[in-house]
Amino acid sequence: MRITKNLKAFMCLILILSFITAVLTLPWSISYAQSNNIQNSQPDLIGVVKSISGSKITIYIAKLSSQSNGRGFGRGRVEPTNKTQTITVSSKTSIVTRTFQNGQIAEKKLSTKDLKPNNILYIWYADSKKKTVSRILVQGTYNPYQTPEAIGIVKKVESNKITITVATIQRPQPRQNTSNNQPQQRMASQVPQGGFSRDMMNLKLSNQTKTIAISKSTVIVTRTFQNGQMTEKKLTVKDLKTNNIVYIWYSDSKKTTAKRIMVMGAYSQSSSK
Repeated sequence: MRITKNLKAFMCLILILSFITAVLTLPWSISYAQSNNIQNSQPDLIGVVKSISGSKITIYIAKLSSQSNGRGFGRGRVEPTNKTQTITVSSKTSIVTRTFQNGQIAEKKLSTKDLKPNNILYIWYADSKKKTVSRILVQGTYNPYQTPEAIGIVKKVESNKITITVATIQRPQPRQNTSNNQPQQRMASQVPQGGFSRDMMNLKLSNQTKTIAISKSTVIVTRTFQNGQMTEKKLTVKDLKTNNIVYIWYSDSKKTTAKRIMVMGAYSQSSSK
């Protein structure tokens, strides 16, 4: 069977077009696959923003305290360390945050100007030497006051110090359902996001007392709820009373001076039952 010159020319044209298409789409396919792989992989570095200067971001190196039932790397609580590291972004660095719209996860592009101190960053590198940052995912803002360093009941208040009875929180055991038709109640160990709820507290007082210094820079606050919104109200040492339940964060490594005190109501015997 003889092939005409026109058919040969047509076949050659098809081969040439197929080759051109493959050359043009292959880099895009590789890039898309790499991008998709990055989005679904563990970050190379986790940090909390300390400062931003142009294209340079200084972070406190952080780690995740735990994973949550295999739901992904974004579910653990972030714990920053004292170690810092400066990373440099370029015009090729993708900076994004995730939003939820109509039940769908969407990504919003950001720039370094959108970053703020205490932002939590998940960071991926483009190279094995970890010099070129390819992607940064902003995962909200770190709250340094989510978990108190000490809990106590105010025993004595003085002008520049307080004495507390050291306490701990015991979470109540979940009630057991007697009927299979009843849905299981939420485990008491699952603390709502944002910290402990006073309604959930079972305070156990120890025999230990501790005196904590209060400096001019110590912040004393309480929380109030108005119209469904939580607001903080600043207090002074004079506002502290005996039997106040207090959450305490320290300003020094020796844990002698309070950086922040949060008043969580008044202690009563019902709080310990």
